[in-house]
Amino acid sequence: MNILMIDSLRVNYVEPGEYCCGPEQQPYAVEVTSNPSDEQLARADGIIAFHSVVIDEPLVAKMHRCRALVKATIGLDDVDVEALSTKGILLSNIGSVGVEEVAEHAMALILSAQRKLLDYAAHTRRGGWSWRAHSGEVKACRDTVLGLIGYGATGQALARRAAAMGYQICYYDPCVEKCVEGIAEGGSLESLLARADVISLHLPLTPDTRHLLNDRCFSRMKRGATLVNTARGAIVDTDALQRALQSGLVSMAFLDVLQEEPTPPQALIDHERVLLTPHAAFYSERSLGQLKARALGAMLSLLRGERVDTVVNPDCARMEAKGYA
Repeated sequence: MNILMIDSLRVNYVEPGEYCCGPEQQPYAVEVTSNPSDEQLARADGIIAFHSVVIDEPLVAKMHRCRALVKATIGLDDVDVEALSTKGILLSNIGSVGVEEVAEHAMALILSAQRKLLDYAAHTRRGGWSWRAHSGEVKACRDTVLGLIGYGATGQALARRAAAMGYQICYYDPCVEKCVEGIAEGGSLESLLARADVISLHLPLTPDTRHLLNDRCFSRMKRGATLVNTARGAIVDTDALQRALQSGLVSMAFLDVLQEEPTPPQALIDHERVLLTPHAAFYSERSLGQLKARALGAMLSLLRGERVDTVVNPDCARMEAKGYA
């Protein structure tokens, strides 16, 4: 079995030589590249693609032997699922790897915003030493309403951490009727926007959620709210966010993801009330190892014809039936 790993051009997930040295009896060969040739794509029985690797129809057309593709991410917004299914190629993601890390990163951003760490760091860097040197209010956790847009695994992991610190938690998620743990109150998006002091995003990027946070949504927020995004950049309309920051509708934006990454607008980089991290929320040594192990494990299972729960197109036609073999 020939497995092709397409590593990210932005960030190298695979260490040099990581998959070169295996036992001689190993029933598969792994080839790693960030720029796959037509020949590599044509001979691969399975392909693993990392973050920021776009799987579009022209690329799929070059996959002549491929039976399975594993996207080593949770989101599949940069994958042409229809093109893969039409060619009989099974598609899988890696499930909930990095959930705890993303929740911890979001919690760190929320606390940094709430405790005005940007203001204090800038103040002391200039030689000051006053706890009054901040903008806006400094609220205790128990006096802060945290609104979670999206209440899946990551939103719930964040809610458990925030509840332990005393936050008042509300969420909006049409797929989750009730918080079984009783730590968060569900409701409409409009009510969340009006109530929340801090809004944290934890939903996938789909046609319905692209630019969900736009001028209209920002205008309905509680004035001076903080926005935290560790989900997908394009959920937020960057131009609308900049207008909301300028008008004071949004007091601070702490963002791990942007629709323009890896080159954020200079206006956001320079903004004194914006903190950017480089799509790092998923990362710990543990989660990175799990990500790669789960991707390879899913691929081997698919090539052996075994059931994989994270397959998103299990009913796709087989290659032989479509005449691609």
